[in-house]
Amino acid sequence: MNAKKIAIATTVGAFAVMALLVAYPAIAASPAAPQSSDLNQMLQRSAYMNAQRIQLSSGQTITLTSVAGGYWVVGDRASNGTASGSMTLKVSGSLTGGYILNVTGGAFEINGTTYTISSGTAELGPYGVHLLGQGLAGTAQFLFLGRDLGRFGSANYGVLRVDLKDGTSEFAARLLVTVSA
Repeated sequence: MNAKKIAIATTVGAFAVMALLVAYPAIAASPAAPQSSDLNQMLQRSAYMNAQRIQLSSGQTITLTSVAGGYWVVGDRASNGTASGSMTLKVSGSLTGGYILNVTGGAFEINGTTYTISSGTAELGPYGVHLLGQGLAGTAQFLFLGRDLGRFGSANYGVLRVDLKDGTSEFAARLLVTVSA
């Protein structure tokens, strides 16, 4: 009698496992599954939900100074090396959507050449997290994108990405910078 009960229990258990294996893909593909992606989006945005607007005034200066960095030749990532730089920005306007900035100075050293910044403009979001702009450095043109990483110890850090083109040479650089205002 015990053998018969064990055989029935094993058969029922095997059918239950088979039913779960067959049903799992259908459950995973059901309309309820996107909730996890909504949750991921919410978690990604949660860093900004509690963010406070920054308060900058017209004429205020922001300085980005690299502490580490590297570059590569656009189209040939194997051609690369270290890069450094600094950039000075001046607040020229304040809007609800952020700040208007003028690039007033600085320089990038990429591939052994120093590119002295002569002019440029940028915009900074209202929370001070995203910076986007363009400028001139002699005969070179450049685009840049900055992202605030936050405060570590006594310094504020960020990442500055630069796409610089001088004639036929184009470089992409990524710099870890300190941010001071």
